[in-house]
Amino acid sequence: MLSLLLAWLANTSVMPLLVGGAIGAASKRVLRPCVGRLRRQVAWAALAALLVHLALVGSGLLRDGAMLDYASVLAAAVAASVLACMRGAR
Repeated sequence: MLSLLLAWLANTSVMPLLVGGAIGAASKRVLRPCVGRLRRQVAWAALAALLVHLALVGSGLLRDGAMLDYASVLAAAVAASVLACMRGAR
């Protein structure tokens, strides 16, 4: 049972981590006055995307790979990037 859970977690975590990391890396260039570090931007965006994805898919509200799943991952990654950029400016 634990091996099934770990296999599901590994399979479902790839997309949000990659998309969140890419959004975080791109946001460093897009958000020009951003003074935060690139590693922090990528980490926060990837973590936010993963947590939102796991919450929505794990609770059964959305299916893995649904269009709203992708939209929520993108929105979480963008919001986390903006917040990380704003926190870096302080």
